[in-house]
Amino acid sequence: MKPVAVLLVLVLATAALGAAIPTANDVTVAVAAITDASISAVAAFLNTPTLALPGVTFQQNPTETLPSTLHFVDSDIASYIPAFQQTRPASRNFFTSLLSAARGPLNDLALQFLTVHAWEKGHASLNGTASAIWGEGVTLTTLMTKAVSGTPLDPITVSADVHVTGSRVSTPVHVLGEFVIESTREGFVEIKPLSMRINSDEVVTP
Repeated sequence: MKPVAVLLVLVLATAALGAAIPTANDVTVAVAAITDASISAVAAFLNTPTLALPGVTFQQNPTETLPSTLHFVDSDIASYIPAFQQTRPASRNFFTSLLSAARGPLNDLALQFLTVHAWEKGHASLNGTASAIWGEGVTLTTLMTKAVSGTPLDPITVSADVHVTGSRVSTPVHVLGEFVIESTREGFVEIKPLSMRINSDEVVTP
């Protein structure tokens, strides 16, 4: 999994604002926490049955099969790691891997994001909401089919209004913005910001 290069853009953009608080590192950590949490929540929802993540609840519209809003309440992102790890079979072979993928096709992807950022307990806690726009014609069935087969997923637009606190930020960070999660033909997942406000200050996005 290659690093999310767009975070570097956000760091530079925030530094250019000249704001002492929050720092560029605070912005990087907060944005990474929110994107990792969003990807993890989608992966958890695709489990059969849905995997419970501490501090995360799903809101669905009555006529839709996918959640419209993710709610975070004192949700420590490091607590997601053991939740996904427990879904892995004790022994890995072709058949157990196949069954594991069928149960939660994006679990390994979520773990890659969570572990590459080395989240530990107390690093980042989320409070707020993230609304998902799945795209025309996307349902739970079509999303599951693409995830299991390894077909690139349709872009998911996420509108976030989340406060991030914890030991990896020097001050609470409020992220109000919109970004797109999409997969490439090479199997990578890219995160592209569309708009972003950090603690009420607008951040220039590419």
